[in-house]
Amino acid sequence: MTRHLRHTSTVTLPVAALIVALTACTSGPDRDDARPAPSASESASTDAANVDEAEATAQAHLGECADDFVQLEATGEPITFGDCAAISILGSATEVTVGDAETISVEGDGNHVTAGDVDSVLFAGTGNTVAHEGEVPEVTDLTDDPGSNSTRPR
Repeated sequence: MTRHLRHTSTVTLPVAALIVALTACTSGPDRDDARPAPSASESASTDAANVDEAEATAQAHLGECADDFVQLEATGEPITFGDCAAISILGSATEVTVGDAETISVEGDGNHVTAGDVDSVLFAGTGNTVAHEGEVPEVTDLTDDPGSNSTRPR
């Protein structure tokens, strides 16, 4: 029996020393790099700030090509816009004429877009058409009815 206890203490002491050593390596509340988890109200404040920032960024890009991106609000009235690397059209049932773009995204239903050269088109709505110049663009359709959207040469 004494032999068994000695073997147990021989194993227990190195394991205990390892645990103490590992615990000393982790950050604790008195360490400079330790940060408490944010409270629910802090997380909500951060989320609200992120939403506000995203809305401000979108508003800054509404109708103006800034940082190679423009957001056009499709309200049913015809829209004409020039060239921009990324053109996002939000809304429905609008005739939109744009220039050259690397990417055009159409989020809404029943929009008819006439464009210059376009590299890619993203659809997130149904019944949309993009008429383009140049090569056939790459198409990504996020809808349940991809056959309702189309691209065609102009």
